Amino acid sequence: MIAALVGGSALVLFTAMARMERRAYWSRGEALKRSERFQRRVFLVGIGLVIAMAAVVVTLRLTRTPPCVGTVVITRDADGRARECLCVQGRRGACFDPGP
Repeated sequence: MIAALVGGSALVLFTAMARMERRAYWSRGEALKRSERFQRRVFLVGIGLVIAMAAVVVTLRLTRTPPCVGTVVITRDADGRARECLCVQGRRGACFDPGP
């Protein structure tokens, strides 16, 4: 969903930028300089979009926690070990090693 929105926005942005470049009538030397600047601008905007998408994905990944439906939830630790976490008012509380 996010990739589709970013892709659509990038398409509109690049189309508008290209349309601005095509409308202008310049001498050959100026046209080459403008073309190089346009290519550089497109590249930088593309890099910016990739960085923004990576930041969104990392943020969503870090803030995602399993839902607290019952009173105890079993999750995986960063090491991959199972952990039992207590749920208090729908939020995850203290976590312990599983066992009696």
